[in-house]
Amino acid sequence: MSSRESGSKYEKTAYVVICRDGPNGATVRAAYTPQHMAYIETVLGELNVAGPLYDQPPTDPVGSLYCLHTSSLVRAREIIENDPYFVHGAFASVEYFPHLPAAGRYVGGKIW
Repeated sequence: MSSRESGSKYEKTAYVVICRDGPNGATVRAAYTPQHMAYIETVLGELNVAGPLYDQPPTDPVGSLYCLHTSSLVRAREIIENDPYFVHGAFASVEYFPHLPAAGRYVGGKIW
């Protein structure tokens, strides 16, 4: 059943954010993971999915992926820039992409 068929509302525009770790990424992650996890709990309602990114084969994280439930770039930036990983310099780069959640489990099927 699609989100449209079920009558549930979906956000037409969301943001996918790709954060790539810098040279201090592993150190920052080791020091601030408890604070990061506590912060993530405060923004759960605005996350479709989030988690670490790995190189091939998976070993240590090389970055983070956030699929945000917000249509505002301003709010997307606030969420990322208040994350302890960002605050303490884990990320060398952060890229924001407007995104239409059109199909998959987190949209409940498909929107068409």
